[in-house]
Amino acid sequence: MIIVDIEVPSIERKYQFSVEEQVSIETLIAELAEIICQKEQCTLKGDLSEMCLCAGETGRILNHRETLAQQGIANADWLLLV
Repeated sequence: MIIVDIEVPSIERKYQFSVEEQVSIETLIAELAEIICQKEQCTLKGDLSEMCLCAGETGRILNHRETLAQQGIANADWLLLV
């Protein structure tokens, strides 16, 4: 498990999550979207497959089929969910 900061520009919010670094980005996006929607009491419009997770420092879009660990994401990194 690692702790990362997740920024969601569309709702102008930032969150801190403890996430499993061996889970695929595709699965992680679905889990993050569900948790954020529950917290903010909103519904997600659009297709989850169109959402991206980006490395905040570099702006690099993370590959949906790989894990955080495979892409060098570590504890205390900053990510964008767009």
